[in-house]
Amino acid sequence: MTLHITVAEANAWADKVKLNFGELDSELENAQATQVLSRVSQVYNVSSWVDSSNTPSLIRKIIAMLYVGWYYQGVYSEDDSVNSYGLLLINQAETLVEGIISGAITLTDSAAGTDLGLSLPAFYPNDASSALKPTDIDSSLGPEKFSMGKVW
Repeated sequence: MTLHITVAEANAWADKVKLNFGELDSELENAQATQVLSRVSQVYNVSSWVDSSNTPSLIRKIIAMLYVGWYYQGVYSEDDSVNSYGLLLINQAETLVEGIISGAITLTDSAAGTDLGLSLPAFYPNDASSALKPTDIDSSLGPEKFSMGKVW
């Protein structure tokens, strides 16, 4: 099974004294990657993000944060209280995902030629449609009723 993050990316969020991953649990990593990619797919085409070589770096960091956060929660689940560091990572990752979905955070890298969909805005009208007239879109509208800069 291909992974979206590397061991080094997971270890970046782990406590170097208490936890150092030698390998990743593919099921836990796949669960986190699936959740992140399904949510981000609302605004980006994620179909080509299949492994660590073609997934944008911020998405990999989010997956790694969730992976380590949930791993910590599992390891310390027998303790009387929840692990605050694990929750901190999970909450920060969720904040980043929400920021991506809302448009407050933009994915800026293009991993291995990944199309991040940044060429056109997701709203209409956009740069590609600025030269269009309403009659070009729907001929039933008839001639233009007014235009910019016209003196009445």
